[in-house]
Amino acid sequence: MTVELICVGTELLLGNIVNTNAAWLAEQCAALGLSCYYQTVVGDNAQRLAGILRTGLERSDILILSGGLGPTQDDLTKETVAQVCARRLTEDAGSLSRIEEYFRERGLRMTDNNRKQALVPEGAVVVDNDNGTAPGLILEKDGKRIILLPGPPNELIPMFEKKIAPYLLSLDPDGPSVIYSRTVKICGLGESGVETMITDLEAL
Repeated sequence: MTVELICVGTELLLGNIVNTNAAWLAEQCAALGLSCYYQTVVGDNAQRLAGILRTGLERSDILILSGGLGPTQDDLTKETVAQVCARRLTEDAGSLSRIEEYFRERGLRMTDNNRKQALVPEGAVVVDNDNGTAPGLILEKDGKRIILLPGPPNELIPMFEKKIAPYLLSLDPDGPSVIYSRTVKICGLGESGVETMITDLEAL
């Protein structure tokens, strides 16, 4: 199966934040036997994100998105995915309860815009976030899967490891494929010289 990574956030395009999510997710997907052929970074712009989603659905089996699930107006990932998939957003009672509990346990006041994080596209599977307020989501459209993950790595990593990775493994009835790779460190030789020494390997 092929997977495509889409990282959402204008701060990534401006260089304010290093996109560590893409590198980490790509490594995890390779370990699961998934072939990652495309990675895209897009700003907080619904029109551009919608175009990337439509392109991704044409060429990849699984789209994994990170970021844009927060409570502010420029967090548009969930809304844009719902639009592309022609799904209505409805408030998920379980998600709202978990968000309210998150604030209550920390003695913090929950603002009205946090309710936005409890909105879920119809038919989506909610993935509980044990470390934040934005739940993950899994949708299916025309046999393709769309997975939405929160942007902060301390939320994304445990959610992927505990819940998304097992889900991805379950998609292949024959078991996971294996991608083999080896890193060879070379000192004192240029790239062009090394290439002439291993030309025969390119045919493998």
